Amino acid sequence: MSPDQIAVLGAGNMGTALAQVIASNGHHVRAWSIETDVLEEMRDHRGNTRYLAGVALHPGIEPVWDCAAAVAGAALVIVSVPSQVVGPLARDISPLIKRGQVVLNVAKGLEAGTHLRLSQVLERELGKAFGKRAGSMGGPAIAIEMARGVPMAVIIGLADRDCSLRVQRILQNEHLKVETTADVCGVELCATLKNVYAMALGVCDGLGYGTNTKAFLATLALAEMREISLALGGERDTVYGLAGVGDLLTTGYSEHSRNRTLGEKLGSGGDWRHFLRNNTVEGVGACRAVKELIAGKGLRAHLLETLYEVLFAERPAPEALRHFFREFSYG
Repeated sequence: MSPDQIAVLGAGNMGTALAQVIASNGHHVRAWSIETDVLEEMRDHRGNTRYLAGVALHPGIEPVWDCAAAVAGAALVIVSVPSQVVGPLARDISPLIKRGQVVLNVAKGLEAGTHLRLSQVLERELGKAFGKRAGSMGGPAIAIEMARGVPMAVIIGLADRDCSLRVQRILQNEHLKVETTADVCGVELCATLKNVYAMALGVCDGLGYGTNTKAFLATLALAEMREISLALGGERDTVYGLAGVGDLLTTGYSEHSRNRTLGEKLGSGGDWRHFLRNNTVEGVGACRAVKELIAGKGLRAHLLETLYEVLFAERPAPEALRHFFREFSYG
């Protein structure tokens, strides 16, 4: 396989981890970021201690300060920025993107205000010609594990089959397996929903509940993810695959998960607002957006609504969860 030129826009933890994987696969990666000090460290010390400490960066990763230089000639443009930045960034690069390029979003959330999925945001900004060439990555993907070559798998949601296979060839190796699907909607909805429910699982940790409680809530979370995803256009199989159950398990149980950690602080009485100010936690905005979306469908999601009360109605997490357990019943 001949090497490709790849652009990674955003040098946070996931962007840097993907750059590491792709460069290790023999491709040349241009990594761009608005954080010039991060780029300088990548150039001068071959590291990114802010986002991916302890990882020596592959020499095939070239930090660049000009976004246009990163995008030029790239077979694949990876957008690895927080969900609220995807729209503005896509708008900025719209004049630079050519028809032959594939654009892959790796953020997990919905656009604030519009509640659009992120591939829809890309299509809006890049033009309808990119409707089938813009997709998203889902599945269980802790960045530090990816960068260290821990065996794992992700799923790529892209409507164009040839584009999916191209991305698969660029990313996949003996450590990272890449599944593909045309269900872009389902991948993006699962990627959004798992962040919400990971916070609920984190609340269990903060309250000191055991594995029985957490397994119970994880099962309920998956059921709600299924109903919401189906109502909004996703496919059932996607929920029960890497994008849904796989990512829920990782995000709801990993010590590296910011969403789970915020939930733990909610449950334990820690300063979760301070944590939120200093970390990107996509599940908070996603909880509000999904609640508004499903209200328009006449759909109830009791666990999600309980978390919404904790986040936005200032209901104490212990009280909210006790009420949930008291009122919940099967049948």
